[in-house]
Amino acid sequence: MVDGRAAAWPLAYHRGALVPRAQATLPMGSIALRYGISVFEGIRLYQQDSGGVVPWLLAPHLDRLRNSCRLMGLDESCGDQVPAIIDDLVAAQAIDADGYVRVAVSAANVGDIDDEAETALTVTVTPAGRKRWLARGEGIRLGVSAWQRPAEAVFPSAAKNVSAYAGPRLALAEARRAGFDSCVLRTAEGLISEAPTATVFLVEDGRLVTPRLADHVLPGVTRAWVLATARALGIDAVEEPVTEERLVAADEVVLCGTGLEFGPVRSVAGVELSGWPVCPVTTDLVDAYFDQVRGRAPATAVDWAAACGRAG
Repeated sequence: MVDGRAAAWPLAYHRGALVPRAQATLPMGSIALRYGISVFEGIRLYQQDSGGVVPWLLAPHLDRLRNSCRLMGLDESCGDQVPAIIDDLVAAQAIDADGYVRVAVSAANVGDIDDEAETALTVTVTPAGRKRWLARGEGIRLGVSAWQRPAEAVFPSAAKNVSAYAGPRLALAEARRAGFDSCVLRTAEGLISEAPTATVFLVEDGRLVTPRLADHVLPGVTRAWVLATARALGIDAVEEPVTEERLVAADEVVLCGTGLEFGPVRSVAGVELSGWPVCPVTTDLVDAYFDQVRGRAPATAVDWAAACGRAG
């Protein structure tokens, strides 16, 4: 079944061809479905003020995709095809509006847990505008979950694999039942890690802070952009251990990620932030972001591998 948004742009690239989305399927017995071996990237497609659409921060997203493939034993060369595939999907569907590109590299063959993976590449583009936090100026009511992000010895944080989202999905459902809009998960030591699909930043006296990668954080592309852009704007931006107490006491808190873009937070664990709704650091970052994604200003250079302490 194809949802309403997907119906607007009904084609998918799947296993070498452009096909209707309903045909972009994997066998029920595939390793991807039996054992959750499927890595993915979400990439924003932005309409330019000068016309046309451009995939935002495509190179660092593909760097991360290749790294996820390496970690999960999948063919990393699939990433080399993605730029041309996006161009083909845009042209074939006459896309001229903001969208969300989902790139999946999956173990498509039927097999057991110890079988070698045969890789399938699937790419779709779906219409995507602003979430309500930016569209309507609402603030997120953020909970602090008892659920934990897995330690590196359990699952590699740098692998953007579908199975890594099962625990965060449960945490988010629990937070919603408790009346929150979203939540952040913890480490085993009780430190703040990240939200289910976003990085968390806080502002203390004009200083921008985010948890360390060592706190089981996915190496986010938007995270790297925020750190680099904040520093270019003259904001002191650092990675440090973050406790729940620091989060509650912060002047500003904001979630960020490719799909979310930015989600300003109005309260943490039921406590309204002292700086809400005036969030000057968040506002500066959001303004810089949309100036860049629309082509009104040069894009901040993001070296994803360097930001993550990797050789490439």
